[in-house]
Amino acid sequence: MSSLMKSNSTAWYKNGWVWLIIALPALTVVAGIATVVITSLNQPEMVVDDYYKKGKAINQELTLYQAYTDSGIELEVRLEEQRFELKSSEKLSGIKVNLVHSTQGKRDLNFVMTPNGVGTYTKSLETALTGKWTVFVEPMDGSWKVQQKLAFPNASWTKLVAE
Repeated sequence: MSSLMKSNSTAWYKNGWVWLIIALPALTVVAGIATVVITSLNQPEMVVDDYYKKGKAINQELTLYQAYTDSGIELEVRLEEQRFELKSSEKLSGIKVNLVHSTQGKRDLNFVMTPNGVGTYTKSLETALTGKWTVFVEPMDGSWKVQQKLAFPNASWTKLVAE
């Protein structure tokens, strides 16, 4: 009977199997919290916030694109290092340019360009542009508009064609 009374009485925290059983659910909780934190800090951006308003504006923009085609103006763009250049067949007092990145809205650029002494429009950029961009160009009076998707950097002149 005395042999039955003897037992291996070690403390529970000294048993490795207990820690394994505790560690698995604990690691799952930590991984879940890390996943929630990572996804909340890196949410995808909405390229267009209000689809209804954007849909209503499409018809107005289509008339501006047609006005560009009817005007006979020819525009060419290039991006050489960190310098964005634009050539126009007509002399314009100023041009509004929007460079919209395909997936990263934080990288979008909006600026106004005026002609330099040679008649080209030049803008020095703070950062180099790489990847796929949509270029929107319109005059200061807003009488026409043109857009085209381009891959940057592009050191050769590319003619903007109404899409």
